[in-house]
Amino acid sequence: MSKYKNEVSGQIQEGVQDFEYKKNLRKKNSLTKEEFQKSNVHLSDKQQELYKGIRNNILTVVHGPAGTSKTYTTCYAALALLADKKIEKIIITKPIQESGENLGFLPGSMEDKLHPYKQSYYTTFCKILGRATVDMLFATEEIVFEPLAYMRGSTYDNCIMLLDECQNASIKQLMLWVTRLGKDSKAVMMGDTSQYDVRKKDSGYNDFIKMVEGMDELCMFEFNNADIVRNKFLIQIANRYDKYRSEQKDI
Repeated sequence: MSKYKNEVSGQIQEGVQDFEYKKNLRKKNSLTKEEFQKSNVHLSDKQQELYKGIRNNILTVVHGPAGTSKTYTTCYAALALLADKKIEKIIITKPIQESGENLGFLPGSMEDKLHPYKQSYYTTFCKILGRATVDMLFATEEIVFEPLAYMRGSTYDNCIMLLDECQNASIKQLMLWVTRLGKDSKAVMMGDTSQYDVRKKDSGYNDFIKMVEGMDELCMFEFNNADIVRNKFLIQIANRYDKYRSEQKDI
């Protein structure tokens, strides 16, 4: 029993030391407003609207087709809040349908398992700030990626929570996520109902929207096909796909 107690005590001490180390690291290397302004990002009028919506509300729901800068603009707004000291952390999650929210069967450490899902966000953050700064923000855990299923029981204060691919989440998962909101925190959910990876009837997105519609400090933001910036050819693809979907009963 004493051996077990010693092991637990050692683990707790290591955890405290790691916490203090990262806390001190954040003090020395935390993102400053001056450093953020060097990013020299120019947002379009539509992107500015979303940026202001995120800053001025507690919950923001962003809907739109792929390539409309949902993720890019949201990441920019999150970093701006971090630089302005309005928040202390950016927490990113998404429903991982390929694994049914159970990552245990995948090989490697938790970091290895989450890597494919983190990569797109890492790339987006790097486009805004540069790799060296982003690497430091991940090292100090000012940007973290949390599996949705592992968030239960947690409270996130002074942070912004980002939920990607929200159209793939059930109503229970959406409620699990949004109820993690703590003191002085914000939440942004991003989705595209033309890209379900689950059966539409299993998605809780529409029910959640009906539930929160009309609430105070809620921003509902919509991008459309004309807002696609990734490649203008995709506007034609998106329009054709919308027509195709309208002709299909099961899509």
